[in-house]
Amino acid sequence: MSFDAVHTLTGGLLHVEASADLLGWGRPPLLLLVQDRPAPTAPRGTRHQVRAARLPFNDARMGRYRAGLADLLPDLATALDINQPVARPTLAACVNVGLIMDLLADPTPGLHLLAWALCYEDVLVESDDLREVRRVDAVDADRRGYRITSLRGESHPVVRVDDHADHDDAPATRTALARLVQTTTRPGHFTPTAR
Repeated sequence: MSFDAVHTLTGGLLHVEASADLLGWGRPPLLLLVQDRPAPTAPRGTRHQVRAARLPFNDARMGRYRAGLADLLPDLATALDINQPVARPTLAACVNVGLIMDLLADPTPGLHLLAWALCYEDVLVESDDLREVRRVDAVDADRRGYRITSLRGESHPVVRVDDHADHDDAPATRTALARLVQTTTRPGHFTPTAR
């Protein structure tokens, strides 16, 4: 991805965090599918539009996954990889898999995946202190990792962009997002099926 694309994606992720901050704490996690396509009014290939589809989780059903997002995201990647989400009722109860399949199968010319992202709340352990944090984790099409961390009560989030998203100490969410990227960017792999 170009420098401008990385900058645009980072700005979009900061916007997601700012929007979550306005809604307040205690919100369910949010999955985002970020896609890029040529702008319809621009001369061929000169300008692009970014579409970030917000895919909320059914927080009441998330308890069906013992490890929460760390289990749900790989299950979603597997369902999309084998193109059989219907066989996963637990997954379908947590997130709208049909909508995800429709977005991935969109036939718009020039449409391609930019990133998968996740906005969620977490607990940060610092020495003897527990602090609430909101994180926005993302992995782009080049497997670059992004993490935006906002401590509760602080006004400015911390942004980290890592060119090596697949290292051994990567958080479980980033590893799962990288798997989603891998599953949904293989040329010609994803085709719509009847649901």
